[in-house]
Amino acid sequence: MRTGLTKKRLLRLLIVVIVLSIFNLFPSGIKSFFYDKSMGLQSALWQIGRIQKTDEQVLKLTEENQKLLSQLSELENLKKENQFLRESLNLGMEKEFGLILGSVTAKNTFTIKGIVFEDSILINKGKNDGIRKDFPVILNNKILIGKIAEVYDSFSRVVLTTNKENMIDIQIQDAESFALSKGEGNFKMSLDLFPKDKELKEDSLVYTSALGGIYPSGLVIGKIKNIQKIDNEPYTKADIIPSFDLSQLDRVFIVKTTQIIND
Repeated sequence: MRTGLTKKRLLRLLIVVIVLSIFNLFPSGIKSFFYDKSMGLQSALWQIGRIQKTDEQVLKLTEENQKLLSQLSELENLKKENQFLRESLNLGMEKEFGLILGSVTAKNTFTIKGIVFEDSILINKGKNDGIRKDFPVILNNKILIGKIAEVYDSFSRVVLTTNKENMIDIQIQDAESFALSKGEGNFKMSLDLFPKDKELKEDSLVYTSALGGIYPSGLVIGKIKNIQKIDNEPYTKADIIPSFDLSQLDRVFIVKTTQIIND
């Protein structure tokens, strides 16, 4: 609507200019009368032209701001990745494991090919990146979050340590026995097969054991909570609280080799 109206007014302005040129031949009294009558139209058309120019400038500035915001976002993302990598290098993880850096693209509950998954995350690395099933997935501070369950060309599904599919051979800080960490779903884990006659302390750290052949030894899983010794039960029961916060998961490492490389 504005474009059509502007063209119409511009045409009228052109006519006014032509008429003004012709009226230069007329006496000053007639010219003065005509200028007075056409002044409002000329002013309105000038205002329209100024508004159009301002709109174009605003649009250009908006586009430039969007580009700057996109560049800032990319820089911030690179900054976070570099920080994540630096922290892992400080821990010497590059000497222990073959690592692939990945980003979390979905977490908690999502659907793949019509199937709903829980206690899982999706990462942006897959077959094309050398990812294989059962590769451990960790954070840069050696905290285990799960393992690769399904691999696609450009992404993979990771079952978290709390997933019911996950049962992990573990060792417990200051305990003289191995046991299992059992995923219960809904972001919960429990201690399984820990002998009742062995001492177990509240808040003891739980680490991976290499006995299962999937995970390297020494990755942090969580802490022991709510210890229960039940009569007529041969094993001590307890909860294991995960050491990672699902809401904070962003970047992860996929471990390409489960064997620690000696220096």
